[in-house]
Parts: sequence; C-alpha cells; structure tokens
Amino acid sequence: MGNNLCYQTGERSSLFPQLLLKYEMGNCEIVLTAGPVENEDVECLVIPTDSEYTNIKQNDRPNFKQVNEKCVFVAGNKKRKSQILAIVIDKNFSIKNDDGENEKQTIYATVQEALRLAEQKLMKSVGFPVFQSKDYTTSATIMLMAIKLSLTEQKIKSLKRIAITLDHIEQVSSFKWVFQQVFKGSEQLKHSRTYSSSINTQIDSIDIIQSKVKSNTKEETP
Repeated sequence: MGNNLCYQTGERSSLFPQLLLKYEMGNCEIVLTAGPVENEDVECLVIPTDSEYTNIKQNDRPNFKQVNEKCVFVAGNKKRKSQILAIVIDKNFSIKNDDGENEKQTIYATVQEALRLAEQKLMKSVGFPVFQSKDYTTSATIMLMAIKLSLTEQKIKSLKRIAITLDHIEQVSSFKWVFQQVFKGSEQLKHSRTYSSSINTQIDSIDIIQSKVKSNTKEETP
C-alpha cells in the first residue's frame, strides 16, 4: 500500500484537501486536490462500491436492489453530504483481460453516469476519489477524459465544481501530468516522453471505449 497524503499547516496537520490544479470549462471548475476525500468542499461525494454495497454502512445503503445501473443517489442530511454510490468494485475486476478494456469501460461509464445523476439532482458540486485501474496514468486518463467529454457532450448547467481527490502520494505525479495533458494541451508537457506516449495511447482509445459504452447502454435500455 502507498503512503497517505498529509499536509502541514503551521504546526497542525490540515484535514482539508489541498488544491493541486484547476481548470475552467464554461461555467464549471474542474479541480485536482490531495487529502481526505470525505472532507472535500462539495455537496455530493461519489463512493465506489460493489453491487451488494458491502463497504457501505447499513443505514446508508439504498432500500432497493440495484439492477443494471451504475450509480445510486442517496440524499444527504445535516450531518452528511449527499452521496452517489458508484458500482465500480466488482469481482470480475480481479480477473482482468490483458488490456483491461472492461475495467476502463466501467470506470468511464460510471464517471459519466455519476455526473449525469449529480446534474439531475441539481447538485452544485461533486467529488470523486480515484477509481483504481491497472495504473494511475490509466485511471487519470479515463476519469479526466470522461469528465471533459461529459462537459462538452451533456447539458451540464447545475454543476459548478467537479473535484478528483488524491489520497496517496504515488497518485500525484500521474494525475497532475494527465490533467495538464487533457485540459491544458501538449504545450504544457516538456519532460517525460514515457508519460506522454502512455497518455496519448489512452486518449486515442477513448473513442473506442466511448462507442462501446454507448452500445452497452443501448442494450441495457428496455
């Protein structure tokens, strides 16, 4: 396991995520932060789970069985933020094919569905943890491209802030690098051909992932 991120503010350790990078698309701000995701300054948190909600407290679980959906919205209260339970932890993830295409499609589709649901529920801001893939560069590329394409292809009006919060030091360099590639263009990249090649390969595969996700969505629609 990696090292958890911890920031020092004066003599005290700050529990609030620290801003790493920010980019504005239209009226929406996309931010990359580091720290405890539960303390992120958002109305709604996306919580990765499985189809049985085994990592969710009994009181927080939805009172119905999840069928062929990727996300469930759980309204918040005075003591807790609203939550979107995102089904991205599944048994078949441990039996990955060589290129992890099924996992990539699941992450991509789930990020877009979570944003659609947050928008539908008129949330102003939503926070994501890292959806783990085979490596952090892949995770970053799929998640950030899913966010970017959601903002360009969907009618996002309510959401004003979308955050991805990192909680391990090993995630930082990959996510910062990919963020700059996806949102700020290749002119920001001057140091690592390895990262650039890997990211470009992942970005090139987004069209294929996108078409497969759309095809699967149509098949699930009754």
